[in-house]
Amino acid sequence: MQVSKKLFAKVNQYILLVCAALMVSGCAMHMDNVHRVNLDDDIAYILQPIPETLVNTGIQAVFTLKQQGKESQFMIQVEMTSSRLLVSGFTIEGLSLFSLDWHTELGTLVYDKKIAIDPLRVLAELQLVLWPSSDVTQGLEQGTLKVLSVNYREISSNNDVIYQIKQQDNISQLVNVKAGYSIEIKELDRWSLSETKLNEKSDRNGSVNELTADNVEITP
Repeated sequence: MQVSKKLFAKVNQYILLVCAALMVSGCAMHMDNVHRVNLDDDIAYILQPIPETLVNTGIQAVFTLKQQGKESQFMIQVEMTSSRLLVSGFTIEGLSLFSLDWHTELGTLVYDKKIAIDPLRVLAELQLVLWPSSDVTQGLEQGTLKVLSVNYREISSNNDVIYQIKQQDNISQLVNVKAGYSIEIKELDRWSLSETKLNEKSDRNGSVNELTADNVEITP
């Protein structure tokens, strides 16, 4: 009877270890999909690290969204170092809409959103416009990027054009042909920043919601 109890205890211990291993494995796979943004039914984009050309750069821009005859505007501020990217969205009047903090070295991404605007979608489409074509190509799943000129690129899936992206001076225009909306990104300012200041700012603000595959809500 004593031997049976010992055997039973060992079996229970083994089961617990297996369950723990499966949970850890599941979490790792879960995090691998955190930075994947569905752009359309047949195309997705994996967020790419900050390119060398944008390291230690701050950008402030106005987003103008046009869809079905309606137009809405909001502002974003992006701050980037070699290991961290912060995005803040706010109304023209200065009311906070969302914030996003991506620590690329640690692999953590947290966000806080107050309305239906999805910070991940904003960041993904911002990357489609500003990131080098080689980086965008690496992030595309089931999609192809074609550079037609210095200021014009297209993203297609299954031979159908999904995005048309045009740039002129400080204004970029992204048109989602399939979904029928366009985004104009007008840069108001660019500046240099230090990684230390960005980390201090992020630590003061703190993080709100840890991003997981369960709470991602992608909407155009």
